[in-house]
Amino acid sequence: MVIDFHTHNFPDALASRAVESMLARLEGRLLPVGDGTAATQLMDMARFRVDRAVVCPVATKPAQFRHILDRAKAVAAGGEGKEPARRFVQLASLHPADPDVSAHAREIADAGVRGVKLHPYCQGFRLDDPGVFPFFAVLRDAGLFAMAHCGGDPGFPNAPMCCGPNEVAVLLKAVPGLVFVAAHLGGVNGNPPHATDVLLPFENCFIDTAVLTPDETNPEARRVAAEWPADRMLFGSDYFWRDAAHVADWLRECRPDAADQEKIFHANAERLLGL
Repeated sequence: MVIDFHTHNFPDALASRAVESMLARLEGRLLPVGDGTAATQLMDMARFRVDRAVVCPVATKPAQFRHILDRAKAVAAGGEGKEPARRFVQLASLHPADPDVSAHAREIADAGVRGVKLHPYCQGFRLDDPGVFPFFAVLRDAGLFAMAHCGGDPGFPNAPMCCGPNEVAVLLKAVPGLVFVAAHLGGVNGNPPHATDVLLPFENCFIDTAVLTPDETNPEARRVAAEWPADRMLFGSDYFWRDAAHVADWLRECRPDAADQEKIFHANAERLLGL
């Protein structure tokens, strides 16, 4: 069983426009392997031998909460077909500036969605800003995990670091008990060696293995993938940007122990998602 905990797709009507917008911002620094549609993702999942995929949307403004949650419920109910209902697990998203965050967090939880995806660069906030600590406390109190892009982002090459391991650590100290998934190996990209080690004491902090292109041959990325506690690591590819089979093979090289692989490739995800 392989669960890819970090993937992206869009409703068909939005996919081409969304991908074109991101490609324009990236200016060739990262090129996709898919087209952003659910149909292509399902075909690639069969090719990559991925059984289920967690789809991670981002609300770039508060009003997008409703559309994202409605889609999550529709996919789960079979509104986009039997295969998406069986193979996709949709996360929700909230914007930290949402004036109704408490009600919306409860609505997400009541819908059976277990987590919320965030992207500090796209949403314009810092993880270590005390102004967002109450927002994360609301997520915690609603029983939701928070999953955030961490480390640098090739789409924002000149932006100051706002979501590296140090910023995550400040947040987790301020909001004890928050279950947090620090994507991209906890923020290896753009941070010095051993920076992610600051997150090891936080037992509710998971990382995913969605290595950005510069990270894959980076010794620090390999070190983190090899040494991070297996109970707190999730296989993630960042599809449609990355080939999930390629990332999986890289991870198996870094983490050859079969018991570790079982936890990383599906057991930890099943626990977080309630599968």
